[in-house]
Amino acid sequence: MNVLAWNDVILSFLRRARLDLIRHFNGIKIDRQLITTLVERWRKKTHCFNFLEGECTITLKDIVILTDLPIDGDVICVDSSPPPKVVANMSGWQHFIWSATGLVPPEKGDHDAESHPPLSKGQVSITWLIAEIRRKHNADVGGLPLTEESSERDKDIYARVYILGMIGGVFFQKKSNNLISNSWLKIIFGDWDDMGNLSWASACLAHIYRSRRFLPQR
Repeated sequence: MNVLAWNDVILSFLRRARLDLIRHFNGIKIDRQLITTLVERWRKKTHCFNFLEGECTITLKDIVILTDLPIDGDVICVDSSPPPKVVANMSGWQHFIWSATGLVPPEKGDHDAESHPPLSKGQVSITWLIAEIRRKHNADVGGLPLTEESSERDKDIYARVYILGMIGGVFFQKKSNNLISNSWLKIIFGDWDDMGNLSWASACLAHIYRSRRFLPQR
């Protein structure tokens, strides 16, 4: 799981978003054999796992018990429309990320972009974002460690990138947990109190059910 290391100085930010308990998920190991077994037991027609003891499925109550994500609140609706282009030398998403984090991710077509640029096809690389934030606060390479004396903006950015890592790597995983849709950026880099009014548990369950559509038909 590729996430930023937990730091107590960002706790107050996550509490505003009602996501402070996600810090307990750091270091979770995925039992791939168990996942394989569950896939084999999945029945797409009934949306259930078929065990010897009977049928079983994942409910909203399960999500709340396992994750402590808030269940009450507004439905999460992501906006995938790109931000308007503001400056000539940056795309709309590049400028959005720069305004939010101070970082400019190279994208396809940039002269310094890699073969797999951090920003491409409506997605941003979580690995790239986390690496850049780690470098910024790594004293061994000239960075400033994140402490209580750090600026509120540095704490704010660290907290938001930490949440992005948890969303892309734990609660809303895709086939590659290195990439996350840019549409999440508008939520995570929005108002903290607005984030605190969202029903994260129901969105997590919806994501699981949507992902199940791609399991084998049985």
